[in-house]
Amino acid sequence: MKNVEIVWRTLADAALDGQRDWRSIGDIADAASVAPSTTHQALGRLVDIGAVRANPRRGYTVVSPEKLLDAFAAHRNLRADTMVSTTLPAAQKFLDDAEVDYALSGSTAAAHYLGGRNTVADLGRRIVYTNRPLSQGDFPVGDEVIILAQDPVAARAWRSGYASLAQTYADLWASPGWQAAEFTRALKAKLFADADWEQRANA
Repeated sequence: MKNVEIVWRTLADAALDGQRDWRSIGDIADAASVAPSTTHQALGRLVDIGAVRANPRRGYTVVSPEKLLDAFAAHRNLRADTMVSTTLPAAQKFLDDAEVDYALSGSTAAAHYLGGRNTVADLGRRIVYTNRPLSQGDFPVGDEVIILAQDPVAARAWRSGYASLAQTYADLWASPGWQAAEFTRALKAKLFADADWEQRANA
């Protein structure tokens, strides 16, 4: 993933977890493990669209988590990070290797975030992240599973076995197929059931 997208994901995940206020660009840069200059660039676009506000004295506030998440999702490019596109049995064999560190995204992670039971749709194409370098030549070609390169920030943070909530949403948004669309809709309905000003008033 591009560093700008990692900044957006960091802000989105934090906002979805209730943290909207940041004291400085440096704090955001540290959380995203990117340079302050890159963080400044990433924030510029978010300020322009009204997802983030630069505070009068210091720091930044996420004023629209929904708009921030949509901006992140709209720029997600799965193809750029895909190392392998393969079959479900081949992917499962890879994951069964005890040495493999991985995180599930897409519909599988969405079902987890929606309560652990899939009541939405067939899972469709699966998405897996790993920090192990892979080659398509080591896998049979297929379209049931894509295996993507995991950035260092994600490798440290995604210890539950699932990609973060913001990453899961963005990956589904960027995925083809009706299944991905249904899971995207279900996640958004859960995350933004109320108008944002109502969420702030009730916080």
